[in-house]
Amino acid sequence: MKTQAGQLFLLVSRVRMFWNWWLTELQAAVPARWRRQLKARVRQLTYTGDAFELEQGGKPLRIDRDQLNGNPALKGWQHQGRERNPLLVVLPLKLLLHKVIQLPAATEPRLSAVLGFELDRHTPFSADQASYSFKVLKRDRTLQRIEVDLFVLPNTRREQLLQTLNNAGLKPDWILPQGQEADPHLRNQLNLLPESQRPHKQIRNRWPWLVLVAAAFVLAILFYYQDRHLQALQAEVGPLQQQAEEAQTVRGEANTLEQGWRFLYERRMAQPSPLVLLDEVTRQLPDHTWINRLELEGGELQLQGESSSASDLISQLEGSALLRNVSFTSPVTINPRSGRERFGIRAQVTQEVQP
Repeated sequence: MKTQAGQLFLLVSRVRMFWNWWLTELQAAVPARWRRQLKARVRQLTYTGDAFELEQGGKPLRIDRDQLNGNPALKGWQHQGRERNPLLVVLPLKLLLHKVIQLPAATEPRLSAVLGFELDRHTPFSADQASYSFKVLKRDRTLQRIEVDLFVLPNTRREQLLQTLNNAGLKPDWILPQGQEADPHLRNQLNLLPESQRPHKQIRNRWPWLVLVAAAFVLAILFYYQDRHLQALQAEVGPLQQQAEEAQTVRGEANTLEQGWRFLYERRMAQPSPLVLLDEVTRQLPDHTWINRLELEGGELQLQGESSSASDLISQLEGSALLRNVSFTSPVTINPRSGRERFGIRAQVTQEVQP
C-alpha cells in the first residue's frame, strides 16, 4: 500500500513539474509589451521587520510597521483586488533561515515532500513550525547529487507579518526571499505563503490565461489544417504510389525472366549443341566402330559401344577440337558373339568452341 502511494505521489510530482514547464513555455510566447504591462500591475512591498518599503512615483518610501494601517500612500491599495493587482511581499534574508544543502538526485521529482519530512534535520524547525521554499542550484550527474537552496520562514514571524498586512486590508499573493522576486516563473515555487492562504490560481491574472488559451487554439487550428493538407496530398499520391508499385512488380518479373534467359544463353554458348557434338563424334570414329549408348551431361560426354580396335579410339577422339581429356571408363573386353572389343570412353567437352 505504501509503495502504491509513493508511486502515485511521484506521478503527481512529475505531472506538476511538466505543467509548470509547459506554463513557462507558453508564457514566453506572450508578447514582451503585454508581459511588462502585467508585471507593472504587481504591487510590491519589502518587509524589513520593523517597516515596509515600496516605490511611489519612482521614489523609495518607508512606512513603519505600526503606521501601515491607514497610511495615505496605501489608501488605494485596499480597493485593488488580488485578481488584477496581486501583492508581492519581499523578505530580506536576515528574516529567514537560508541554507544550501545537498541531496541525492533521485529525490528531485518529490523534493518538496522530502524537504518537508527532513526539515528538522537541516533546520531548527519542523514542517509544522515553519513554511519553506526551495530551488535547485546545481545538478551533479557524476556524483548523482543535487544542490538545493532552502529558505525557511518561522510561523511566528510569518503570522506577525500577515496580521499586520491584514489590519491594513492587504492580502499578499507571494512572500518571496529577497533577490528571488525578479523571476516570475519561480514565484509559485519560492512562495513562503502557505498553500491554504494563497489566492485561487484560476482567478488571478486572467489576461495571461486568455492569451495562452488563444495561442493554444491557434496552434490547434494550424495543426488541423496541416493534417488536412497532408491527407489531401496522401489522397493524390495514393494512386500514383499504387501504379509505381505495380510497375516495380512488372520490372522485377522482367528482370527474373531476363536472368533466366541469360543463364540459358550462357549455358548454350559455353558448349556445343548436342547435334554439333554428335556430328563431330561420327566423323572422328572409324566405320568399324559402333556406338550403342551416348550420354551428354553438363560438360562430360560418355560413349559405350564396340569396335574392331578400341585402343585406337582414344587418339582419334583427342584429335577433335571439341573434346579433351579422353579416357576409358573401364577395361576393354571382347564380345564372344561378334568378336569385337567392348569399350567405355569418357571425354570433357571443351567450352572454347561455339556452335
